[in-house]
Amino acid sequence: MHERFFGVGEPLIQRQRDQGIDAPAYLDLVKGLGCNAYRAWMHLTELLVDPNTPNGAEVAMHRRLLDRAKELDIEVTGMSHEWFLPEGCQQKTGHAMPPRDLTPGSLYMQTLEMLEQSWYTMVSLFPQVDIWEVGNEWNLNAFLHPDGFLDGDMSHPFTADEKADIAVDMMYFAARGVRRANPNAKVASFSPALSTPGLGGDMPDFLPVMYGVAWTLDKIYARIKSGNFWSANPDDYFDLLAWHPYVFSNRDVSDADLFLDVDEPDQLWKSYNDAAYKVMKKYGDGHKQVLLTESGFTDCGNPAWEQRYAGYNQKMLEIASELPYVRTLHNFRLLNENAMLRRGGIEQNQIGGLTEVYFGLFTDPEEGCQPRARAKAIQAVTGSTADLAAIGRRLAGGGAGKGSEGR
Repeated sequence: MHERFFGVGEPLIQRQRDQGIDAPAYLDLVKGLGCNAYRAWMHLTELLVDPNTPNGAEVAMHRRLLDRAKELDIEVTGMSHEWFLPEGCQQKTGHAMPPRDLTPGSLYMQTLEMLEQSWYTMVSLFPQVDIWEVGNEWNLNAFLHPDGFLDGDMSHPFTADEKADIAVDMMYFAARGVRRANPNAKVASFSPALSTPGLGGDMPDFLPVMYGVAWTLDKIYARIKSGNFWSANPDDYFDLLAWHPYVFSNRDVSDADLFLDVDEPDQLWKSYNDAAYKVMKKYGDGHKQVLLTESGFTDCGNPAWEQRYAGYNQKMLEIASELPYVRTLHNFRLLNENAMLRRGGIEQNQIGGLTEVYFGLFTDPEEGCQPRARAKAIQAVTGSTADLAAIGRRLAGGGAGKGSEGR
């Protein structure tokens, strides 16, 4: 088994803010599962006031969490999918970019320069972090779109090719900032996900949606190797690759239904990942390792699905463990989030809706933080014998007050 194969992701500091949990203590669940890797949400715009100035209260909370991870020998991958925009843009922060314009002093170039400086400032604060994932699902409109898109005319997103151009630029400048701050840290690429026209992709719609990872990576590598960008060497953009190989339904369903009643991971799921790795090899990067930074299952509160997906989770781990290029598979995510039922309405799917609530391996802290079927299935694969139910009771019994420590 790979040294850091078993991972899990959860925005624990966000949960500390929202629910008052003691975020560092919840890493005991990660360790109890038998996982030794953790993906942390560490947004530039939360940890910094501006590209040069740390947000002291946020930094203190994250330091406690990261120090605890080091104590437990848990490798941390820090991820941000937010950044600052300059004066003259409609937005100040977000997932947005001004139109691509490489003219010195343009709003676009100012944004890239701010991005580099932001990464330099943040990485300088956290030597505990081993890997920095510099972006999230930039092949989707939700995570990379024109300045003002969400507040204005959403009928004109960036095209798939425009997003690829911008993603290459952003990775280069982010990597420069990370490496100036900590030459020993590793840079992971942004993490592509599925591709559908409705979500902002341009892959042929007769292909299964998860081939969108390989499709996107080919766009990225082709641009780097073209010599028309900042460097023709992929090493100047990333040390590791990251992508999100969710298991989706392959039936003829809408984008919103892809997470519902999904198919068992099998040779096709392996093929999605192998196809992405073949792209890496095609461009001379076959030696690099891969982080599967999100993959998991949501049962939408359906007990029958929960039991079925426990078996799926084991099958996915077994397949991934035999892929020599995979360093870590981060299960998405540690905890259910009941608060999502109370904001935005359950009619919204994936972001803020019913599907998003039930990815958790444990129940929400307000429901006792108890292991669900998929947590027990993962623990059976890792071989951990920790009493997950007892850890959950201890954490949930700690009350909300502990979360204020370190604010």
